[in-house]
Amino acid sequence: MPDSITDDELNSGLTVKSKLEEALAYSNVLKTFNINREQTIAKIENLLTYNLNGGTFYIDQSLIAFVNYIVTSEKKHAVILDRNNLPIHIKDIPAFLTKISEIYFSAMNEYYKEYEQLRSSHKIELALEI
Repeated sequence: MPDSITDDELNSGLTVKSKLEEALAYSNVLKTFNINREQTIAKIENLLTYNLNGGTFYIDQSLIAFVNYIVTSEKKHAVILDRNNLPIHIKDIPAFLTKISEIYFSAMNEYYKEYEQLRSSHKIELALEI
């Protein structure tokens, strides 16, 4: 009796191949999505960097909260550490708070817009074209 492949076995093999191709395609889309997301994060991190008086500040919620505390303590100027742990004299703390808050919210709006674009393109498998 010769070994022959039945129609069911042939269809099963095609189904497995089809599923593997789908999994590979999805993996490629997911990989592209993650690469684009990482690029977006790097872009936003650059937007959240602010230079003043020879110091470089990374703007995040903790910096904003700390500077807000200084403002609510009614201090007009203060020395704070930048991202390199260098003491930087900020001559106008309320103006500094306003500036870093504006930068932060602008960057977050940009991040949200780009992330939503990535998410929606991922859903319809256009992430490869972004």
